[in-house]
Amino acid sequence: MMKPHTMTVRELLRDLTGDPVPPISVTGIASHSKQVRPGELFIALRGPNADGHGFLDEAVKRGAVAIVVEQAPEIRLPCPVIRVADAQKAIAEIAARFYGRPVERLRMVGITGTCGKTTTSYMTRAMLQAAGQRVGLIGTVAYEIGQRYVPSTNTTPGPLALQQLLAQMIDQGLQWCVMEVSSHALDQRRIEGLAFDAAVWTCLGSDHLDYHKTLEQYANAKRKIFTYLRRAPVDAAPREDRTVLGAGRSVINLDDPYGQTLAETLTVKPMVTYGVESVPPDCVRRTARPTPMVNVRVLTCSWEGMQLVVESPWGVFPVETSIVGRHNVSNIAAACATVLGLGVWPSAIQEALAQFPQVPGRLERVANDAGVQVIVDFAHTADALHRTMLALRELVRGRLVVVFGCGGDRDQLKRPAMGQVASLLSDYVILTADNPRSEDPQDIIHQIKSGFVPGFRDFSTVVDREEAITKALSMAHPDDAVLIAGKGHEAYQIFQHTHIPFSDREVVERFFARAKPLAV
Repeated sequence: MMKPHTMTVRELLRDLTGDPVPPISVTGIASHSKQVRPGELFIALRGPNADGHGFLDEAVKRGAVAIVVEQAPEIRLPCPVIRVADAQKAIAEIAARFYGRPVERLRMVGITGTCGKTTTSYMTRAMLQAAGQRVGLIGTVAYEIGQRYVPSTNTTPGPLALQQLLAQMIDQGLQWCVMEVSSHALDQRRIEGLAFDAAVWTCLGSDHLDYHKTLEQYANAKRKIFTYLRRAPVDAAPREDRTVLGAGRSVINLDDPYGQTLAETLTVKPMVTYGVESVPPDCVRRTARPTPMVNVRVLTCSWEGMQLVVESPWGVFPVETSIVGRHNVSNIAAACATVLGLGVWPSAIQEALAQFPQVPGRLERVANDAGVQVIVDFAHTADALHRTMLALRELVRGRLVVVFGCGGDRDQLKRPAMGQVASLLSDYVILTADNPRSEDPQDIIHQIKSGFVPGFRDFSTVVDREEAITKALSMAHPDDAVLIAGKGHEAYQIFQHTHIPFSDREVVERFFARAKPLAV
């Protein structure tokens, strides 16, 4: 753990305000009034759901010794109040100062895109580790700092938590941080002050339109990641770890139409592009694309894994992996392009992929003795469900049964779109609750059903998610596949504002623990 330390308000706000700043010592920083502890500095932020300026009294009562605001309060407070022009920008700089500017001592990889962020981040970390590097991870599943594993609360934390996590990585002797960067984080400027050695673009699909409103706004938020690339040092010396030190590089998927637009319009250099040579037999590439620098060819694809060939300016080499699903080849290509551009040798890539474990909740197979392929996957958009189901259709010899729902209080346009995908690609669909939040699960299910192709009747509705999963597993025969989609690694369900412990994987394990082997 990091050693506690103090700094003065004057040190933290140097050059950030025109107000007089007292040399009061602070022992911490908070941006949520309920998290303030005695002796800390409180920074009032304007968020999408609340304005911290409305909670100054509570921050003082909890022990804040100074407060940073954009707008001076109407009432006099019993502690210094310092005004700044932009609190979101200020908090990033204040946090960086308080935690010793860890980004200057860490090398950083940031990954954004609608699909593939988590798997690509795990693969990139594994490849860097195979090259002898010590690597931390920040993402949707967890924050991993050395031997410390913290379940994730946000894909990309806010600036205070982020700087603290990076400082803990330095404290643990880590050299790299691989992190997922969400569109919300980019739009809300949570990563102010970071500098990436590589910024990776996976793909653009339709998601989070409840927040961004239009696909164009969503895309514009995501492409901001390339404004955080590290500038080349003036006097870069060769590194002992054999990785390249220079300007941050953009890594772009040319199989993604918007990726092609990025490759044509981004002015930041250098750039590494990637793509996949083959597509599933029943899928035609929607757009022609230029030849990528890193190209991955699929030789074989089965339940046992895949054999691939990576073609790049850094060499042509074979890869074998137990990872399944042809759509994962794009994630492999993204990770390969990233680390090759950073100077990692092909042998480290081969070693990492040969030993690569399952990623939690990402096409994660649950072992059983019944001869049924049971897959838990986070697919919660139409694009993600389409990719996952196409990959499984190629592999399954029996029927493909899918269990899924859609989250409440989120983009409603994707509900019928996911229904259409499921009705086109599955043999049987079971609609159930996901995280309904404040909505009635039956209303959500009705919207999903509205997207079914005309005449589709091979479905049932089971609102209770555990009962729905149990029904799907009870239906399955050897060589069938059951896809449980939407929640992946999540260990809870959200009803109203209550989190109920729940795990898709644990439901499957309980079912097979008490079930008799199925007859062949």
